[in-house]
Amino acid sequence: MAVFWADRKAEEIRGRRKFHYLDRELPEFERYVVKSSASISGVLHIGRLSDTIRGESVVRALRDAGEEAALIWVAEDMDPLRKIPEGVPGELEEYIGTPVSSTPDPWGCHSSYAEHHVSEYLEVMGEFLEVEPERYSMREEYRRGSFRPYIKKLLENLELVVEILNKYRKEPLEGGWSPFTPVCKSCGRIITPRVERFDGRKVHYRCRDYSFEKHIARGCGYEGEADPLRDEGKLMWKSEWAAQWARWRVASEGAGKEYVVPGSAWWVNAEICERVLGFPMPVPIFYEHLMVAGEKMSASLGNVIYPREWLRVAPPQLLRFLYNKKLMKTRSFSWRELPKLYDEYDYVARVYHGMESVDNEREEEHLRRLYEMSQIGEPQPALPLPFSHAALVAQLFSSREAILASLKRSGHYVEELEEELLRRVAYAREWVVRHAPERKLSLLESLDDVRDTLSPEQRRFLRLLHEWLSQGERSGEEIQEKIFLLAEEAGVKAPLAFRAIYLVTLGSPRGPRAGPFLASLDRDWLLTRLREAGE
Repeated sequence: MAVFWADRKAEEIRGRRKFHYLDRELPEFERYVVKSSASISGVLHIGRLSDTIRGESVVRALRDAGEEAALIWVAEDMDPLRKIPEGVPGELEEYIGTPVSSTPDPWGCHSSYAEHHVSEYLEVMGEFLEVEPERYSMREEYRRGSFRPYIKKLLENLELVVEILNKYRKEPLEGGWSPFTPVCKSCGRIITPRVERFDGRKVHYRCRDYSFEKHIARGCGYEGEADPLRDEGKLMWKSEWAAQWARWRVASEGAGKEYVVPGSAWWVNAEICERVLGFPMPVPIFYEHLMVAGEKMSASLGNVIYPREWLRVAPPQLLRFLYNKKLMKTRSFSWRELPKLYDEYDYVARVYHGMESVDNEREEEHLRRLYEMSQIGEPQPALPLPFSHAALVAQLFSSREAILASLKRSGHYVEELEEELLRRVAYAREWVVRHAPERKLSLLESLDDVRDTLSPEQRRFLRLLHEWLSQGERSGEEIQEKIFLLAEEAGVKAPLAFRAIYLVTLGSPRGPRAGPFLASLDRDWLLTRLREAGE
């Protein structure tokens, strides 16, 4: 069995032979389609990318196994506007309950609210993917008539649809229920028309108020009828999802862990898909959601991270790495913890390139495949520059020449990786400014305010350090080890020795790891400062 989750999913998809709910052989698949989608009722953040990145990993695993496979991405733009996300102009309140593709763009640069968010999202989505997805709009699909055969089949087998739905409900559906919801012909909302009966050909509805969690969609009171095969509207989710699977012949799709439980929309649609529409349910890719500060990423909470925001401080490969780790493990993300994610990524890069050994062979195989799947194109080289040190250099030096000189002094420079190293320093600079202002550093201009705070032992330690560094170039690790020896020789405890270093260089009692920090500084400046401080 494969060690990496996407390869195991590919094996499951390729090895499947029968329907789940029916004793029937699977049809032939000319290609395996993996579907991803996003509701446009809220803003599109990196949490939405998790589904697409994971789906694309399965496509790549299928292709690596020699299969024809494709990724499709569907904009759920017939969904109603349910809320006003943080940062969106409040005048949209009157459009609550209207399809997002019929809701105006409050910024005035696109034809609709949906188009604004989708176009902005799609501009950057491709930067996170190696496989180009086929893109679809539910609004366009309904208007084109692509779902008409499935609506017809659902209505022709309405009793069976109701039977399946009632299996998972505490209260059975009322008579006259319809899986098709029309758009109100008077006010244009899609959530307020309440179907009162279905006569076998048309749905009869009344437009009434509908309450969301924070907003109320106001019904206009209109009473009318709609033909599901001709008039504007959409299927309810517990039938629409099934129709999507049959429409695009989907072999696999991702979904959050909440859908694992029996009775969830996944399993209801799975049964409808097989028993009513005659198409086998997809192989599910269940996964945990990304948590931010202990809460699920949500536009209504205002804790979202946008794709462009991510690309300012990290390459797309790093987000792919985050999502391609174990599926059913909670991912908790904090901007302050970004250096740790970089460190983990760098470790796996070294494993991939044979620079780091792993005792367990299967674990090594897993890490190598994880790194490979996190790449876009050819695997990137392992960078010998920890992100925390890149952040340090980014703050102390501004010019290209000064940055490269510092990296050479600290032993983090590799000539053929020069551009990649500079790019990481640029990412780190943005990260400090935007997300870690408490880590901002600057060299102390004058010793006037700190000279009197140093003990005789600390000054002796600084003299010894100056004397040793004057003898020749030293690496960051050499300096780090020597500090302890010199502190002992000077009769000062190690923490006070480090404190002295930070006070005379940064004017602060704390700072970054001292050895690499001192190695990165301009040698003449450092020797002058240590000599003056030790006097």
